[in-house]
Amino acid sequence: MSPSKLVALVLGALCIAVLTLPSLRAGWKHALPRSLAFLSILGVFVLNIDTRALQPLTTPGLLSWILLLTSVALALHAYYVLRRYGGPQGSIDFTTTLVTAGVYRFIRHPLYASLVCLSWGVLLKQVSAAAIALTITATLLLYLTAKREEVFSASKFGPAYADYVARTKMFVPFLI
Repeated sequence: MSPSKLVALVLGALCIAVLTLPSLRAGWKHALPRSLAFLSILGVFVLNIDTRALQPLTTPGLLSWILLLTSVALALHAYYVLRRYGGPQGSIDFTTTLVTAGVYRFIRHPLYASLVCLSWGVLLKQVSAAAIALTITATLLLYLTAKREEVFSASKFGPAYADYVARTKMFVPFLI
C-alpha cells in the first residue's frame, strides 16, 4: 500500500472513530458493527481510489456508477425524510417519531442500504480479493447493524414498529 493510501486510511479511521464515539459510549448494540462497516467501506475506498473512476462505459463501470448514484440519492432522501418527520433530538440517531414516509414506506433501513450500494459500487471500480472481502464484510456488518437496531426500535416504538416491520422490507423494496 502506498504511503498516501496509508495516510488516507489512518485519517479516515480517525474520523470514523471520532464520529462514532458518542454512539459507542451510549452503549448502543448497533454502534460497533456500524463503526466496523464504515471502516470496511473506507478500506474499499482506499484500495480503489485511483482506479477506473472515469471509465463508465464498461459493464462494471456502468454498474458501479448506477450503484454509486443510487447510494447518493437514497442517502440524501432518507436523511431529509428522517430530519423532517423523525422529530430528531440533535442527531438523526435520536428520532422521536417512527418514520414511515418517503422511502421508509418501502424499506426500513435506507441509509444502510445506501452504504451497501456505495460499497458494492466502489468494489466494481477495481475488483480484487481484498476489496471483495471488505465489501462482503461491510454488507454483513450493515445487516447485523440493522438487525440490532430493529431490536432497539421495537422497544422504543412498540407495536407500531412490529406492524411497520410486517409491511416493509429491510433493504430492497419488495425483495429483501
